[in-house]
Amino acid sequence: MTDDTEGLGQRALALVSGRDEESDDERLMNLFRNRAELKKAFSDLQKALRQAEEKLSSQEAATRRAEERFQAIEQLLAQPGTGYTALVYFQLRALWRGCHERLQAISDELRGRHEERQRREELMRFNQEKQRQLAAIDQQMSQAREEVEDRLARRNAVRAELEAAQGLWGYFRRRRLNELLLQRRSELEASRLRLAELQDRRAAVNSEPWPEFQGLDNSTKREINITLIAAAQELYLLFSTDDLARKARDANVSTIQDMRYGSEDECKELIGKIRAAQAQLGPGRPRASEIEARVHVLASQVQFRSARETVPMASSVARIDLPVRSTQGPGRRRVPIEVNVLAEEYWDIYDVFIP
Repeated sequence: MTDDTEGLGQRALALVSGRDEESDDERLMNLFRNRAELKKAFSDLQKALRQAEEKLSSQEAATRRAEERFQAIEQLLAQPGTGYTALVYFQLRALWRGCHERLQAISDELRGRHEERQRREELMRFNQEKQRQLAAIDQQMSQAREEVEDRLARRNAVRAELEAAQGLWGYFRRRRLNELLLQRRSELEASRLRLAELQDRRAAVNSEPWPEFQGLDNSTKREINITLIAAAQELYLLFSTDDLARKARDANVSTIQDMRYGSEDECKELIGKIRAAQAQLGPGRPRASEIEARVHVLASQVQFRSARETVPMASSVARIDLPVRSTQGPGRRRVPIEVNVLAEEYWDIYDVFIP
């Protein structure tokens, strides 16, 4: 009895000791795991801090540049000799911005119009396909109903024949009819199951939601972008008088300190021309007929780098064809102007393209 008690005590002590060792190992693993997680969290915080410092430094640099620009503008406006230069500069930038906004409006209009048309066509195809599937299912359901009715009648006929086969002499006949009745019931159940499956399939097809619009196709994007190039070229021609288009581009890509527009009187005259030009810019300019005629010319010129590209190569639209009347007859000939609206990014055209 004592030996048994001592044996139990030793086993209990070994069990407790094993649990303690296991508990220590588990605590040690948790400690290492927590240490690794803390190191990762600390590393993430350091990375976020560096990014915040870089962002702050970049923002401070941008703020300093803006302050320097404002100071430079103040100095230019304060001096009689350069004050009108600044006015011309910002008038030209306003002309550039107006042309860009006009291109953006054309892009938005074309995109919305084509998206609505393609969405309508997609829905029409979807509805036609749905009606085709429903018609096919309805035909199958009609055949399935006829089959159910036929097998129901055949089952009922066997059941009636079985009920009529009474008496001792009908024993073997009843046995055969019972087997036949089981077969007819199985056939009827299969027909009903087939009809139920068709009903479920019809309900699923009928409740299928409209498809999500996948966006414009590649050919339509190309068509819109070519139209935008034509509009950009027409805008250049519209403001080519007094070289306003070129001056507007120079003002957009250069700082105000680099620009010179002549004397005060020359600046005043140029401001008047810019304002007169801006008055021509509106929803009706450039004219749709002029853009359409230029699209036909561009369509035979543009080249794309690959089948996936939607914006043509700048080298394929390196000039603007200007139709002029021929001195040899009533027809027209084309005189190219060496202006590449893509390469020189006139009116920030790449921002309005459909990618």
